[in-house]
Amino acid sequence: MPEPPLPPAAPRIPPQPAEEWAESVRETLSADISSLGLGVSSLGEAHVFATLARHPELFAAWLPFSSQLLLAGELPFADRELVILRVARTCDSPYEWGQHVGIAAKAGLSPDDMNRVAEGPDAPGWTERQSLLLRATDELRSAARISGPTWEGLTRHLTERQLIELPMLVGHYHLLAFTLNSLQVPPEPGLPPMR
Repeated sequence: MPEPPLPPAAPRIPPQPAEEWAESVRETLSADISSLGLGVSSLGEAHVFATLARHPELFAAWLPFSSQLLLAGELPFADRELVILRVARTCDSPYEWGQHVGIAAKAGLSPDDMNRVAEGPDAPGWTERQSLLLRATDELRSAARISGPTWEGLTRHLTERQLIELPMLVGHYHLLAFTLNSLQVPPEPGLPPMR
């Protein structure tokens, strides 16, 4: 019989209550973001943002970059979410996974796609493009670069700007997974567990 899952660890740095937010982040954290599919109606309700708000200067520098990748990047929505889910899986980041499963579904990834993310780029069912994106994500984690063969394959599918964006997307979500895992940021109630 499998052992029951461990209870979530207590946050090492808890999310900051709204009444303690610095004025510089108050307006940002109060913004209505219900349309993004994060399972919260404002940034302040998301534990990641309320935790990072404890460092207002870093939060102010990080948020525009993060928003550019998440909301205004050139990689197609489904590609971006596939890459983020692979980073979440390989970094064992339940918060990142839980937040992005719903977003990935909105991007058109199926439950089968999300289940296959754990298997990686060689799982049956991926398109060539998807397999290359997953392989690049794994190579960046293990070798800090995209290999020549993977790069050549990607050039058949991605524009120059998308090729620049891809390693930055992977790196950003590694940075975020490292932070979420180290601070033990708790997922919001109701987020799906990692598959």
